[in-house]
Amino acid sequence: MNNSHLYTDLPSSVAVLGAGTSGIAATQYLVERGIRVFISDVCDRESLDFRLAANDLAAVPHEAGGHSDAILRYEAIVVSPGIPTGIPVIEQAVKNGIPVWSEIELAFRICKAPVLAVTGSTGKSTTVCFLGSILEHAGKRAPVVGNIGVPAISSVASLGRDDWAVIEVSSFQLENIDRFKPRGACVLNLLANHLDRYKNMKEYGHAKKQIAKNLNGDNFLVLNASDPLLEQWAGELQHATAIVRFGSGEVPGECAWYEGGMIHYRLDRDMEGSIDISGMALVGAHNRRNACAAAAMALRIGVPPAAVEKGICNFRGLPHRLEFVTEIGGVKFYNDSKATTAESVKSAIEAFANPVHLIAGGKDKGCDFKSVRRAVEDRVNTVYCIGEAAARIKQTWHGAAKIRMCESLSEAVMKAHGAAHDNDIVLLSPGCSSFDMFDNFEHRGEIYKKSVLSLESGKKNCD
Repeated sequence: MNNSHLYTDLPSSVAVLGAGTSGIAATQYLVERGIRVFISDVCDRESLDFRLAANDLAAVPHEAGGHSDAILRYEAIVVSPGIPTGIPVIEQAVKNGIPVWSEIELAFRICKAPVLAVTGSTGKSTTVCFLGSILEHAGKRAPVVGNIGVPAISSVASLGRDDWAVIEVSSFQLENIDRFKPRGACVLNLLANHLDRYKNMKEYGHAKKQIAKNLNGDNFLVLNASDPLLEQWAGELQHATAIVRFGSGEVPGECAWYEGGMIHYRLDRDMEGSIDISGMALVGAHNRRNACAAAAMALRIGVPPAAVEKGICNFRGLPHRLEFVTEIGGVKFYNDSKATTAESVKSAIEAFANPVHLIAGGKDKGCDFKSVRRAVEDRVNTVYCIGEAAARIKQTWHGAAKIRMCESLSEAVMKAHGAAHDNDIVLLSPGCSSFDMFDNFEHRGEIYKKSVLSLESGKKNCD
């Protein structure tokens, strides 16, 4: 199934809110097609001028320091994911009947290729990369774009009908979709997350569920069989679209699950079989679940099992996602800076059999750290707390492991290194966003790796 609505369906004027990566990409696409664009950003004028000039967009009309009513003079609004939908000027635009789109909605409208979309509280990036790797091994052109860091609009315009677009989508992006209708969609999990933006889990879950708002009998939806909220939702949607579950073989209907080094599957049109993924490079039960989700999506669109096996086993992982850094004196260091939910921290801890020295904390998003306590008790030797959430983490995990408060990430690395023994694991898995101390999770992960490698350098110098 392909999209028939191409860029000729776009408005003649668009206001772009936010001049970050997705906003710049959207602006470039629109300007190149002769569409009148206005850019609005909350940053200062000097910063915005510099950013636009660096991207050959200095001539585009713009405003800095906030979003004024000027955006209401345009036929449509493309809003960056970091901008809450509830701000007054967007609410007024909706009242005025002006379409408000996310960048993925814009990309979908001009994409000739069918779309596979993945969302969830954790595991999105790994799953879309599994899926991209599988399609690549099947001989398909399938760029992996979206919330993973590559704006969809910058890649999908060049795709043909025989290609695929693999899009990671966040709840923020899903707040503002209209026609977005992937051939196959997947929701990996619904866990407490982004409660600094959403009032409660119900509101957060509603945003995630928008991924399926336009699905029908031509589409399919892959859901986590072990997530009670998604199981409830599956019952509500079973007559609207095809439901495929992953993570368990003890559920009715179509499913894919892991057991004994194999992904087993039972899918539409009497498709049953097993795929050997014992050679998978990534560790942890959570990554095996992600592999099952990607396999289910790929098999459902007709990808041969051999390509699924090669795609999963040849994928080496992403930076900042349970990334092995180095080993110093028998102590292994892992960078899981992308872990910004409690569940992702739990999965990271449980990926290791040896004692863990955990570095956690950052900007508090309201995650349920109580859900990680048992894993901390079972696997963690010491927790090194950093950032704004340090005090809450200390209080929640008091008595589960030794707790050390640290003023900086580098201090936490030094203390963990000093306390760890041979075969221990030092793990950065924050369970929080990075914006209290760093530019983003990538910046946090790079600082962690530099701190670790400086220890290695110091050891070599001592030797």
